[in-house]
Amino acid sequence: MSRPFRLFSNLPIQRKLLLTSIIPVLAVILLSLVTYRSVQTFSDDEEQLNSIYLVQRRAAEYQSLMGDLNAGFRAYVLTRQEAFLHPYRIAHDHILNVGDSIEQMVSDRKPQHDLLLEVQLHVQLLMEEKDSLIQAVKDGHQADALRYVERGRGREIMTLIRQRMDQFNRLEQGLLNDTLAKIGHDRSMMISVILWGGILALFLMVFALHLIGRSITGPLVNLAKAVRSSTGGTVPAVPVLERRDEIGDLTRVMNVMNAQIRDHIARVEKSEAEQRFLNRDLAASESKYRSIVDHAPFGIFTTKGMALVFNNRYNRALAGLDPDEEGDPEAIRQSIHPEDRERILSEFSQAVQQNRPYETIFRFLHKDGTVRKVLSRRIPIKDPDGQTMMYQGFNIDITALDQMQARLSRAERLATLGQVAAGIAHEIRNPLVGVGSTVSLLLEDTDRSDPRRSDLEVVLNETRRLDRIVNQIIDYVRPRTLAPVVFTMEELIQETLTLLNGTLTSKHVKMERVTHPHLSPIEADRDQIKQVLLNVVQNAIEALGEQGTLHIATFDS
Repeated sequence: MSRPFRLFSNLPIQRKLLLTSIIPVLAVILLSLVTYRSVQTFSDDEEQLNSIYLVQRRAAEYQSLMGDLNAGFRAYVLTRQEAFLHPYRIAHDHILNVGDSIEQMVSDRKPQHDLLLEVQLHVQLLMEEKDSLIQAVKDGHQADALRYVERGRGREIMTLIRQRMDQFNRLEQGLLNDTLAKIGHDRSMMISVILWGGILALFLMVFALHLIGRSITGPLVNLAKAVRSSTGGTVPAVPVLERRDEIGDLTRVMNVMNAQIRDHIARVEKSEAEQRFLNRDLAASESKYRSIVDHAPFGIFTTKGMALVFNNRYNRALAGLDPDEEGDPEAIRQSIHPEDRERILSEFSQAVQQNRPYETIFRFLHKDGTVRKVLSRRIPIKDPDGQTMMYQGFNIDITALDQMQARLSRAERLATLGQVAAGIAHEIRNPLVGVGSTVSLLLEDTDRSDPRRSDLEVVLNETRRLDRIVNQIIDYVRPRTLAPVVFTMEELIQETLTLLNGTLTSKHVKMERVTHPHLSPIEADRDQIKQVLLNVVQNAIEALGEQGTLHIATFDS
């Protein structure tokens, strides 16, 4: 057994599979032939059984037609009514045809065939006699037909026919019983053939699988055990099998590959230390680069198409977001000022479609209302084939630059205005000096009890205030220096009402003042506060109209 098995093992796997598959295939073919023969025999028996059933049915029909023929004849002879001839004629027309069909069916069965020929002769004789008697009755010779019936001539023939048909039916029944028994025997044989043939085919298949398993899977399992039994971290030794099939070739190739792997592992272990140093340097470089990007004094971001995929810390802070919370990069677009957002997205989309750089200025709107103005540049980064991989963007905060530009523009505008204001101030101050000097001289010459002295004081004070207003116009074009002094609010209110006394009188406006008894002095630019108070009271008088009441109250907060 070992030598044939060794020869079998040395065969190529393809031939082994072919050889082991032929055995069950031959068994299946043999089983199929035997089964086909059994099925064919069983089919022949069924056809014969169907033929017997058909003959019996036709024989029953034949006897029924004979009964109809005889009954129709007797009824017509006794009653002479044409209606009774109808079943007679139907039976007369069909009985011979039915007999002929039965004769053809039993042509291969001599006893039944001979009996049927005899019955056919008697039936034909009976039909000829009855036909002649029916014609005699129609011709008016009913007595002949009645004598035929009374003598029982037709009954004798019918009795003979029934006897022969009974013999025919018994023969057919015997044949039926034999056929049924044969069908049962054939069925048992067919089941036995299928069952035992299936068992034989299954046994041969199991035997073939056993051969395959012992010849192919057995060595592979042993090879897997040898590989699995090796300790971790070492390359397992592969046993070489002394076989001339594919498995033997596999073990020899694996042994060579094992040696190559050992040599390769040695080289890998040798270069592993060098790789560690390279990785350490790479990690340091990556950390340095990331630190530079995260702490750069401008925003850095990356897009793939229109999708934002990266924002550095400064860019998130520039948008008013938490720089330490990375989150969804797309969230930064929600911080773009609503008036700029659609324009930015539309223009950048066109730039992406055309693979060109994009530069624009827009605003970030923070949650606290702060607005940051940004200069944004986006540059396409392309692969060696010229296809755009991504866009690298930079956002620069130009808010301070924009404010400086606004201040510079304002300074230039104020410089021009200063030149004009200087000329205006020179022209206004000349008459103011004359007015002020004249009023001062008049005050010196006016007695303190003179009622006109208060009016002169008002004119002098307003002349001085007008001089200060001219100075303020000049101060507008250069940095303003406040002139804070200590004064009481009651004095300022009284001066304002004195100036507007004429307006109050002409419009019949009543004054109601509520004064705080211990109002503290304040320190501020007196002229500017007075100008504000004068504007407020004038607006109130204009809003009141005729005969109104103006309420002025002071309190210490």
